[in-house]
Amino acid sequence: MPFRLILFAASVVLPLSSCGTGSYSRGFAESSAAMVRPPVRAEGPWQGSWKSAVNGHHGPLWCMVQPSPGRPGHYDFRYRAGWGILQFGDYTHTVPASLARDGSLRLSGAMILPAGLGTYRVAGQLTRETFVASYQSASDRGTMELRRPPAP
Repeated sequence: MPFRLILFAASVVLPLSSCGTGSYSRGFAESSAAMVRPPVRAEGPWQGSWKSAVNGHHGPLWCMVQPSPGRPGHYDFRYRAGWGILQFGDYTHTVPASLARDGSLRLSGAMILPAGLGTYRVAGQLTRETFVASYQSASDRGTMELRRPPAP
């Protein structure tokens, strides 16, 4: 396996490996069941995919969006991603954001990755029905496209 591929895999796996599958799946199912339909705000559950512009790798992606407890003007984006047959753990990215009158949310933030892997940046727009964003790290850049999950 080439060193660059190993570095890419490490930069994705390490931040995504913090929690077990059951906890995230359970939280996502609960969030989906509780979601008002049609949604009135960008908060809540999302599912879709990510794709690397560097090497074409892609996979499934889930996200739960909610106001960050105790941090006014910030939202928690709790992600879970997969690559090939691998399903990684999840991670939470807290970013400053404000909910617009139409229920949309602009996403723009950065976080330091563990093990000296650099900074992960994300920017995008969430409406009540669509979530489109771009991401960039030291070893990769690409896009995320998510939609609301179907009713349970």
